[in-house]
Amino acid sequence: MILAAGKSQRFRENGEQLPKVLMKVGGLRLLERAILTLNKAGVEHFRISVGAYRDQIVPKMEALPRLKGLDIEYVVCEDYEKGNGVSFGAAAAGFDGPFLLAMSDHIFSVDTIENFVSKALQTPELPALACDPNLNDVFDMDDATKVKSKKGFIGNIGKEIDDYDLVDIGLFYFPKGYGKRVADKVAEGATSVSHIVQHFIDDSGVRAIRLQKPFWQDVDNPDMKAEAERRLMQTLCRPGDGWVSRNFNRFFSTRLSMLLANWGLHPNWLTTITLILSLVGAWFAGTANYPLIVLGAFLFQVASILDGSDGELARLTLRTSRFGEWYAELAGHFRYFFFFGALGVSAWKATGSKVYLFALIILAALGIYMLGQMMAFGMARERTANDLTSRRKMPLRNRVPRWAFGLVQQLSKRDVLAFVAFILTAAFLSEAMFWVALIGITFNAIWVSRSIRAATIAEKGASLFARIDPIVFYLLGVVILTLLIMKMDVGVVTQSLSAVGNQVFLVFSIAILWILANTMCIRTLVRGKVPFHDLLYNQMVGDAYGNIIPAAGLGGEPFKIKHLTNWLDWQTASRAVVTDRFIHAITGMLFSSVMVGLTLIFVPVDAVYRVPLTVLAIVFGVAAIGIIALALTSAPSKIAGFFLKKLQIVEDFRNEPTPPGRFFLAFLFKFTGRVFNLLEIYAIFYLLGFHPSVIELVAVAGLIAASATLFVIIPQGIGVNEAGISTALDFLGYSTSLGLTFGLIRRARMIFWALFGIGMHLAVTMVRRFAFSRT
Repeated sequence: MILAAGKSQRFRENGEQLPKVLMKVGGLRLLERAILTLNKAGVEHFRISVGAYRDQIVPKMEALPRLKGLDIEYVVCEDYEKGNGVSFGAAAAGFDGPFLLAMSDHIFSVDTIENFVSKALQTPELPALACDPNLNDVFDMDDATKVKSKKGFIGNIGKEIDDYDLVDIGLFYFPKGYGKRVADKVAEGATSVSHIVQHFIDDSGVRAIRLQKPFWQDVDNPDMKAEAERRLMQTLCRPGDGWVSRNFNRFFSTRLSMLLANWGLHPNWLTTITLILSLVGAWFAGTANYPLIVLGAFLFQVASILDGSDGELARLTLRTSRFGEWYAELAGHFRYFFFFGALGVSAWKATGSKVYLFALIILAALGIYMLGQMMAFGMARERTANDLTSRRKMPLRNRVPRWAFGLVQQLSKRDVLAFVAFILTAAFLSEAMFWVALIGITFNAIWVSRSIRAATIAEKGASLFARIDPIVFYLLGVVILTLLIMKMDVGVVTQSLSAVGNQVFLVFSIAILWILANTMCIRTLVRGKVPFHDLLYNQMVGDAYGNIIPAAGLGGEPFKIKHLTNWLDWQTASRAVVTDRFIHAITGMLFSSVMVGLTLIFVPVDAVYRVPLTVLAIVFGVAAIGIIALALTSAPSKIAGFFLKKLQIVEDFRNEPTPPGRFFLAFLFKFTGRVFNLLEIYAIFYLLGFHPSVIELVAVAGLIAASATLFVIIPQGIGVNEAGISTALDFLGYSTSLGLTFGLIRRARMIFWALFGIGMHLAVTMVRRFAFSRT
């Protein structure tokens, strides 16, 4: 229940005189802020007592889009002039359940309300008042309602009492049945809330709940409004802020956030503006022209200030959301990778040193890995960006000197990196800044990866192998790729890629063939119960997430299962996806075994390679047969059931083996998709000006499949796939430099379809949300 019935000071807005409860404080009208804050704290139903200015208040509030959908009842109090107690009685009349009472001209934080409610419910049969024991923090003590407490209860209450130890912050709890008691007290002559409360003090007693450092402020006049906004700005700073944010950025960003809040700008739009400004700064930073580099760094520093404002604006206007948090977090990291990558490009242009190219590869690899890990973490149920931040564990904390740890910790913070970038670029040290950023980003990537791994282990437990941070395998792949590049003629690679040009889209288009084959595989497993176009969408989006999320190719499987549950139950959907993964692994091993075997028969391979490749072909063949036998049992069902029970999605799971006929038909489709890889390899050869024989296609496909299967733990086979291609080309008498060209074209195809799939997912999601909002 919120009291908004009395007469109050009025203010002018756009030429119209409005009551105080409609005054904007921090971008929200006072009554709107009260409702949204209580709603964030868990209140779902509202009774608003209106009287003097109801003809203005009710239409204005009903027109606010953020209040639509909330259960709000406006109760008219005709005798509002008698006092706020009469207004309280009108709201309470006919209501029998427990409730909160709040004043419309008081602002609170969500934490303050939640803390009060949790303490009040320790004795749910007694009414309670939220009190502030920090008397020195009260802005206007003369206007405050004072409280004298006695053994945790209110002894005396009023504005004029002299002996007090607490201040009423304008928030009450009343137990079940007190609605009628309040109405009865008003009928007996009580006219103020304090008079009503005094009756209950004299009766059963009213608890005086002390809240440590509560956030609140009464807003009765312009001075109090200014104080309320000053206090709101103080809450916008975060404990995890870097040195630059604490001492510089927040001074500007908090004032900007207050201005933008009054303009009504949505925080996500500010995140987008910040991203665009950073990309413009990165474009200037990549020109290798000193004045433009400095201009780019300046724009990036301005964007760093705005980077704080989007979160401040969300908290200030109570627009925090899971999507908004992740959008800001991912966009923030993306723009940092892009800007510092641009500095590396400038350094390479200025020096011509290959070292910068190698460093850029590492930076790009870390960026893809880190963003992929964060997206995987965000896709999990009930995960927010704050969950990730709260679990961060800085590596090497106890293994390095304290000053060194502090320095690295600061350099891993985005605000510090942006400020240092501006200073160093202005001092002609942009190349040094690139290396400083690479160090900070490397530690940040390790930091994020370890935090996510720690969260996963804490929730589910893990085996010894699962406890190994996946970034170890990823960085191993990056090292392998870098070593390959160091041994190759980058000029040949660049020349080859330039010759290919936009014809590379021919390679991209061939992927449609195995996408369709894979879709037919899963269609067979679900027995046609899901429309083909929906299965195609399922495969394209799921595989897109699988390609960018470093989880041994399994990053998109949760999406596939969740999407299939629109037509199937959890058990059937999970069993189908797990069986599909079994078939994927089997066909990979069998395809590798067959292709490598044919290569050994028809290609003269050096003795040093022949023995290990022979062993590899035999082992993969035997393993494939063994997994086929396993897949025809109830093993896929047991695996799916294990994870569903762990996730508490189902309590019981039916173990149903896949019939052999259905299994081998699905297997045929998947294997056909593998064979289509030969067409992609031929297309790449053709675009590079070669006309390979069939056995040459077989050799390259065999070693690609073998390396991908053997080193499946390395995310996306980075480095090892390129090594497999180069080895095959060496067997066939081609330049090993073509191996890198092959690898880059195939990775470009992977990135293209990953972005296409994710873009399609976002587009479909937005269209569905828009359609839902229109219904």
